[in-house]
Amino acid sequence: VQERMTGSRQPSRGSGRPKSEGTNSTRSERGTGTQSRGGVTGFEVEWYEEEGEERPEQLWKTWDRRAQKAGEHATVYHANGDKYRGQYLANMRHGQGTLTYKNGSKYEGEFMNDKQHGHGTHWANDNGKLRLQYRGGFGNGKRQGSGTFAYSDGGRYDGEWYDGKRHGQGRMTYVDGTVYEGAWQNGMRHGPGTLFMVNGDTFQGEYALDMKEGPGTFYYVSANKRYDGVWSKDVAKCGLYGEMTEGVESTLPQLKLLQPIEVLETRAYELEEERAGVTGGHVDMGEVQDTQGGMSVQQTQQQQDQGYGIQEEDEDVFDELDDSQ
Repeated sequence: VQERMTGSRQPSRGSGRPKSEGTNSTRSERGTGTQSRGGVTGFEVEWYEEEGEERPEQLWKTWDRRAQKAGEHATVYHANGDKYRGQYLANMRHGQGTLTYKNGSKYEGEFMNDKQHGHGTHWANDNGKLRLQYRGGFGNGKRQGSGTFAYSDGGRYDGEWYDGKRHGQGRMTYVDGTVYEGAWQNGMRHGPGTLFMVNGDTFQGEYALDMKEGPGTFYYVSANKRYDGVWSKDVAKCGLYGEMTEGVESTLPQLKLLQPIEVLETRAYELEEERAGVTGGHVDMGEVQDTQGGMSVQQTQQQQDQGYGIQEEDEDVFDELDDSQ
């Protein structure tokens, strides 16, 4: 009572330490007590030495200072239910560590400025069991760089990531066995790519916004047929349909259309106008060919006697095409 009335400092029993002679340390705790300030008496302080002079520090400031984390640290439990064990820098997760989420999922790898950054591995909690979900690069808390992601349905993606999405070159294996290998943008197939189907058929061409868009070639392997044409929003619009192997007698009817090249090019340029809003690109019918040496429109005139025909939005041609892909 006398202490609170007078405001004098009385160290707590057993908490104080005698002052060393000639001490000039920057911070040396001396014990706890009470002090009055601004008409308020009795708030707890801890005394320390700074430049040879004893100064008070409120206990909450002392505890906060001691709570600052740097270097290796024991498990820290967060208010949201997560827990972390690993390295810190400036009170943030920085370096190697393991973060276990409230739902049971776990990340183990590198951190920077309190976020996953660098190389790491993420396990998903699947009915009480940890399932390896992703291993690869991280940037600013998201998947970035090269990495492999295993989907819960059995699908798998190996390739490049940016901002947590498939972006760049990558290979996607779908649960039914279909494989896409090529360019990605913002999580969608976008750019040149090749689609390998379970029955052996293959599409090689351009994609935009996850759909076939622009010049491409579809190979019907079992039927020994190929279609070189132009696609718009996943639908083939016009092109050349013929045999895959040269020298094989064609089973297709002989082409009877007058000026077939002009008809095809006219339709191709109409599609170009329609596609402008999707890709902003130009359709060159000289590119409507297999990238490995297929037939272009300019070659069609000399090859008509081999059974090549022109189809324009003929849905019967695409009965074998799996549009679900």
